[in-house]
Amino acid sequence: MPHATASDPSTAEAEHLPLDTRAMRASTRLVLAEEEPEKLFEGAELEKLQDRFREYLQALIPAVRDRAYVLPQRSADRTRALAGVSEAKGRLRLGSGDSDQVRGAVAVRLAWSVKCLCGHYERMAPR
Repeated sequence: MPHATASDPSTAEAEHLPLDTRAMRASTRLVLAEEEPEKLFEGAELEKLQDRFREYLQALIPAVRDRAYVLPQRSADRTRALAGVSEAKGRLRLGSGDSDQVRGAVAVRLAWSVKCLCGHYERMAPR
């Protein structure tokens, strides 16, 4: 039977680690800076970017939602954050695309959601 070591955080502990929004934002910059990212990246690279952004969103969505629910119900920050969460959930349902142009467009939409949720996560950080 394998034993957990002190260096291996449990799943519950890992869920409460702060997110590295600086790295997440940095990964979106190149995609968002290009009008047509499919000219800079090829199909497999675009799919890898999509996968990375999807992973970020899967971590950001519950974190932002949890921080938003702590705010007063009529808070504008809460309303905007939950709208961003809803938008990001919708974008997670987007397919990968069957051409580089579509893959690029999907990567851009996912990147915008990552950037948006990073902003909400940082703005609602406990002080």
